[in-house]
Amino acid sequence: MKNKKSPTILIVDDNEINIDILLGALNKYDIIAALSGQEALDIVKKEKVDLILLDIMMPSLDGYEVCRILKNSDKYSNIPIIFLTAKNETDDIKKGFEYGAIDYIVKPFNPSELDIRLNTHLELLSYKNNLEQKVATAIEENKINQQILFQKSKQAEIGELLMHISHQWKQPLSELGSINTFQEGKLEHSQMIDIEEYKRYLEKNGQIISFMAETMKTFQNFYQPNQLSGYFNVSEAVNIAINIVAATFNYNNIELDTIEDENLSKILGNQNEYAQIILSILNNAKNIFVRRKIDNPKITISIINGEDTIIVTIVDNGGGIVTQGEDIFAPYVSSSDSTGIGLYLVKAICKKNSWDIEGNNEKNGAKFILTSKKELESE
Repeated sequence: MKNKKSPTILIVDDNEINIDILLGALNKYDIIAALSGQEALDIVKKEKVDLILLDIMMPSLDGYEVCRILKNSDKYSNIPIIFLTAKNETDDIKKGFEYGAIDYIVKPFNPSELDIRLNTHLELLSYKNNLEQKVATAIEENKINQQILFQKSKQAEIGELLMHISHQWKQPLSELGSINTFQEGKLEHSQMIDIEEYKRYLEKNGQIISFMAETMKTFQNFYQPNQLSGYFNVSEAVNIAINIVAATFNYNNIELDTIEDENLSKILGNQNEYAQIILSILNNAKNIFVRRKIDNPKITISIINGEDTIIVTIVDNGGGIVTQGEDIFAPYVSSSDSTGIGLYLVKAICKKNSWDIEGNNEKNGAKFILTSKKELESE
């Protein structure tokens, strides 16, 4: 009794005697027989066929034409075809392979040799199918991992957003509270409130509220999705990121110096995504400063006109990100208890916009070099 999982082989030959011989020689396989090329095509549409043994010399529709039809079909082109024929001229054999056959066996055949060749091709087919399945599984797993990374990055982004807003608003809210407390104290002690003084307080309140509104507008513009690309000024993109972290850096006593060349050329890409790169690197450095309690934390950003590129270098004195030999931009690789998602996405954003980024550790900290091609003069 044959194993239910035996490969299914379709034998196509217009000679019934030849089919009977093959049925006897290949009895360990599940065999389906067809006496014409058209019958073979009809069977392939109805049955799952693992391999086809195909005669060439048949009336109406010969083996070459059957092979051509199957190989031109997206649905059936992956079925391996072996020509089993009496045609033994070199040109015939060459033509068989040109039509897409994986092997060519000349009649009369040796049953043992036929079995070995079939076994070899079926094993190769099995390896191929397993490999394709593994690749498909790996791709699906990678998609899931990418989705998880994206969700974590969005959560981290929201956390960073709230932190920066809280630092940006901490001082103005404190000022508003002080003004209100002062006014309430006067009212509680029945003190007169001077009209001019009151107007100054209202004006001050308005300035503070306006500042807070502008701050929120900055964050809103930065974090809203923007897929548009165009030429933009690198210095402006860097300043967007700096403005977002300014209050947080001041709160943590982090010194931030910026050095830039004059008359900087523009680069092509998405300005918000460029600012996101700078912001991610700055946030990563800030997290390391705070976690390691670095004395006199400092970051230096330099923006330089290269020959045909704009080069932004960001250097910190936080002691470095990872140990020697690790990929700074790999997922989950970062400082001791950080997810590393930020730097992983930095690399992805650079790749998307055709920018280059390098990251390595120096004696006192980490150094990132972001290189982008300048705007063409014709632009």
